Amino acid sequence: MSRSDSEDSDTPNNGFTLEVHDKDSLAAFNKGDKDGKKDKKPPMESSLQKESDNFPANIGINLDFLPNMKGSGVKKTEIDPKDVYTRDRIFNAVSNHDTEDLAGLQSYLVKTMKLLTNTEFKDDNTGKTCLIKAMWKLKNGMNDTIPILLDAAEKTDNLKQLVDAAYTNEYYKGQTALHIAIEKRSFQLVQLLMQSGADVHAKAEGTFFQKKERGVSFYFGELPLSLAACTNQPNMVSYLLNNPYRNADLAARDSHGNTVLHALVLVADDTEENTEIITRMYDDILKKSVKIDPQMKLEELANWDGLTPLKLAAKTGKIELFKHILRREITEPEYSHLSRKFTEWTYGPVHASLYDMSSVDTHVPDSVLETIVFKSNAYNRHKMVVLEPINHLLQEKWDLFAGKIFYLKFLLYVLYMIIFTVTAYHRPLEGQPPFPLKGTTQDNVRVLGEVIIMFGGLYILICQIIYFWKRRPSLQILMMDGYFEILFFLQALILLISGILYLAGCETYVALLVFSLVIGWVNMLYYTRGFQQTGIYSVMIQKTILRDMLRFLFVYLVFLFGFAAALVTLTGEAPKEADNSTDAASSEGGSSYSGLYITSLELFKFTIGMGDLEFNENLKFKHFFMFLLILYVVLTYILLLNMLIALMSETVNKISNESKSIWKLQRAATILDIERFLPRWLRKKLRTGHLLQVGKTPAGKPDERWCLRVEEMQWGSFGKNLSIINEEPGDKEKAKLSNYKKPKGWSHWVTQVQERAREEEQEPLKSVSTSPSNA
Repeated sequence: MSRSDSEDSDTPNNGFTLEVHDKDSLAAFNKGDKDGKKDKKPPMESSLQKESDNFPANIGINLDFLPNMKGSGVKKTEIDPKDVYTRDRIFNAVSNHDTEDLAGLQSYLVKTMKLLTNTEFKDDNTGKTCLIKAMWKLKNGMNDTIPILLDAAEKTDNLKQLVDAAYTNEYYKGQTALHIAIEKRSFQLVQLLMQSGADVHAKAEGTFFQKKERGVSFYFGELPLSLAACTNQPNMVSYLLNNPYRNADLAARDSHGNTVLHALVLVADDTEENTEIITRMYDDILKKSVKIDPQMKLEELANWDGLTPLKLAAKTGKIELFKHILRREITEPEYSHLSRKFTEWTYGPVHASLYDMSSVDTHVPDSVLETIVFKSNAYNRHKMVVLEPINHLLQEKWDLFAGKIFYLKFLLYVLYMIIFTVTAYHRPLEGQPPFPLKGTTQDNVRVLGEVIIMFGGLYILICQIIYFWKRRPSLQILMMDGYFEILFFLQALILLISGILYLAGCETYVALLVFSLVIGWVNMLYYTRGFQQTGIYSVMIQKTILRDMLRFLFVYLVFLFGFAAALVTLTGEAPKEADNSTDAASSEGGSSYSGLYITSLELFKFTIGMGDLEFNENLKFKHFFMFLLILYVVLTYILLLNMLIALMSETVNKISNESKSIWKLQRAATILDIERFLPRWLRKKLRTGHLLQVGKTPAGKPDERWCLRVEEMQWGSFGKNLSIINEEPGDKEKAKLSNYKKPKGWSHWVTQVQERAREEEQEPLKSVSTSPSNA
């Protein structure tokens, strides 16, 4: 009989095993597959594909070769062929719910000293056992042959090995009978398997159960508890967490380090139905964690990538679940410490909400805010920065320090570009570079300007290298909010190369210098981020260029090169012999389409409406030449240009509702970059929010958190029993300060400007609401 060194472990037997074989076993092994190949992706259960007969080599004892001697302890028993149980017979019986055919199974196993987990009773391609086979053939959530199989395994001391036997191929690896019972939503079978010692922490980690980059994903967290949670089975979750046999661990992780909360985040898809299911299950599991262990901080556990469930939702763009977690407000006293939002006071529809900033603000490493801005590739991440409290937090940072520093950098850059322009304009026009110093005042000022622009270019280049090195943004992030980072890098790099060419005495430096000057003035659009109207306009320009202009240029260049090559080939002439003729007519009437470069320029003129149809009348294919020109004009000037205009109009209309949120995302990146360069002590001093007591911890101690106060309108909250911290409305600290000191003069004007700017920034968007929902 089979025995294992790890018989009492929680995982299936993967150690050394010794099987009993006989002539029936050998007959099964000798079948084999005709081609000897295995299917890499066999189906879990299919009525169209037979089970594999390609058994691997295994160590076994053949009883037919053992001597039948007295005292040997081994007695060969002759078995009637009709009483022999092969894999096909057992599989057919469990598939057809034929309990009568399995009546002699236990007796057969005892007589032959075989086990249901022996190789001859498994599908070699998948490792499927008869128990797993029976799990796929349920009627009304049950298969009457399953208790027979379990009873037979128990009598042969093989119960736990059979229950924990899992798929072995890479596609379904790790899936056990418990996973299938949960997926089939059979509470009765789950109870039976748990009673039989099923491993509640078995991991279904095959490629079928992993998250895919595209298409439908079947990832559910690999663990049975995660499967029950992701398939919306609250009763099953409660049973797995509280049963008389073995309780599932809420903090258990899968092969990616994900807990059950991470799995719920990954299966969220932002649809209304899915969001309702996932958020309810998410909160229910959090409350269960309090009952199991009041000190457990399940939501703070990170996976192997260092992401908590909140950060994972931010990175993957699960905006509805992300919004729910940020705004979670639980009024039950025993669970109130799980809230991330607290109502400080209310006055009519006006609410003052305190949002927990733990793990959200940038004062902790890899914060939620940094994850959204720099590490997420989600297509909708620009919608996250306009949600409260993210929107209010960024506005506080802008008003407190980022805006002032940004405007100072803007003035310095304008001054730098003026120096750059004046210095380039007054460059020496005579002689060869490098130009000697003449000692005049004008020459000294010019040299000083050259030094300033070169050091400025070096500074910009270093800053951009640091940005790319630390942030390592993806192409999608660069195209959305790193557009100018590339241009700044090119501006500085080209400028420094022109300086090297200048010192090397090459006049080509002028072309590079001028090109860098052009890019520098284009980069002035970067500073439109500090102003809402110009910032939104800049976003539209970027999107139009990236979406429409690039596609138009690609198609247009194909047309341009094709027609230019055709016209040059059509007008080709044999070279004429040289003569001494001085006839002026012989040098006139030459074709203007004699070269590919010249022809391309002439065709480009047609595209912008400046072309000339005059050409050499002596062409052999004059009419066909004219036909090609007219066809080119129709395809480019009439078709492509008008299509470009239509696409640009459609793009502007499409992104008009998202331009403000995209602009806020770009400004958020600027705010975080400015904050990153501040000293640590100054960042701590400029931290937004307040340390407030919002209640009691489960241990009865004061629950103090760093919170951000946000005043918002909630018209649907009338008549609701809200847990309010302060009875009287209003910011009492601000009221006390206003009694002692009122701003006057310049300070008063600055305050009014900031208030007006804040009101403008907090206007709700058409596409995304900036105020919390009451769902």
